[in-house]
Amino acid sequence: MYFSLICPILKSKYISKKRLQACRSAIASGASISSTYELYGFSDYSAFFRAFKKEYGISPKEYREQHRLE
Repeated sequence: MYFSLICPILKSKYISKKRLQACRSAIASGASISSTYELYGFSDYSAFFRAFKKEYGISPKEYREQHRLE
């Protein structure tokens, strides 16, 4: 109840966005995609791929290639 007073989005959407942000940072830092999605609680690669692509407009692999930290 209190969460909805503070945050205008559903709690499940908020948690999903935070998990995707953590995955995005890990991938950019050079972590493997497979270990990252498992670490942050996605059930399988397909679910992670769909959520990542929907949120950021590119696949996790494309993101890694474009944003890898040197």
